[in-house]
Amino acid sequence: MNIAIDLRSLSRGYISGVENYTLNLLDHLLAMDKKNHYILFYNAWHENVMGDFHYINSKVKKTSIPNKILNLGLKFKLLSLEKLIGPFDCLFMPNLNQFNISPNAKLALTVHDLSPIVTPEFYDLKRKLWHKFLNYKGAFARANIIFAVSEYTKTDLVRLFQVEEKKIKVVYPGIDQKHFKSDINPIKLREIRNVYGLPGNYILFLNTIEPRKNLVNLIKAFDLISNDINLVIAGKPGWKYKSIFKQVQKSRKFSKIKYIGYIEEADKPAIIAMSKALVYPSFYEGFGFQPLEAAACGVPAIVSQVSALPEILGDSALLVNPHDVNRLAAGIDAILSNEALSKKLVEKAKEKVKQFNWQNTAEKILAGLNNLT
Repeated sequence: MNIAIDLRSLSRGYISGVENYTLNLLDHLLAMDKKNHYILFYNAWHENVMGDFHYINSKVKKTSIPNKILNLGLKFKLLSLEKLIGPFDCLFMPNLNQFNISPNAKLALTVHDLSPIVTPEFYDLKRKLWHKFLNYKGAFARANIIFAVSEYTKTDLVRLFQVEEKKIKVVYPGIDQKHFKSDINPIKLREIRNVYGLPGNYILFLNTIEPRKNLVNLIKAFDLISNDINLVIAGKPGWKYKSIFKQVQKSRKFSKIKYIGYIEEADKPAIIAMSKALVYPSFYEGFGFQPLEAAACGVPAIVSQVSALPEILGDSALLVNPHDVNRLAAGIDAILSNEALSKKLVEKAKEKVKQFNWQNTAEKILAGLNNLT
């Protein structure tokens, strides 16, 4: 079977959850599958930002069409992916994008979450229009198989779009446990501390800077904690972020808050490992990579008790109400002041993270794709 994989999300030039999922899955899938042939395609004016995939069963196809023209052409069926990249039996999109394919081609999608539908208030107008333009309902109806990253996301698909359950396969993403580890060379730790100007003791927020991640409440909670510690905020500014930085300016602990911006994947393990706790108070998540990355690094996590996070983390993290600033502050204080609690969570988390393996993820995705023939 010829399988086309849509890698347009990788053309953005930075790594977030979707890119992390796509790169890791691709690496394991191509190494494992000796039967199918893959067409890896993306669209960009600039050079290949994906890196090289040295597998005999794949080839890379690049198009250089302005994104607006490409998306409009696909939306209104003036262009087709087959005409752009050649014939294929199945299109696999690790993240929903605009598409137009032959009626005979199979379609496989990964759905990470439905936050644009569930929490539209957290998106700016540009992103609301883009998600409406994508036509979720039509894409889910056209798909032959949908890979949901959690049972929670599956439930949302059924509840919001009446997707047939038999079409949905829950496949958890993995964590690169060789990359995220607690025994990092002390020289590397010092180097990273100096590069980013990290304070001595800190709790860490690591994610895109946007309203859904609940940074405003985290900063308010940070003002309330009794522990004399720093808050490090790491992540690329996303959308509607100005109110978040205004809250930082208003904080009575302003001098204890350090924003370090986007960090490279290579530096993430050290920055996580040096923190006293990861705080992940998001209002809505379909999965949640960062708490599991913290688990692999031996760092306790305080996370929201909503959406998919309790399913993924269970009792291996401290679950709190993201809407209650006082409870969020109490959770942070509990982790920082109770060494026994912190140690217990770390031990449970190290066992929990073993369940999330990219090899297993790739095997289940491949099985789903092969069943389409």
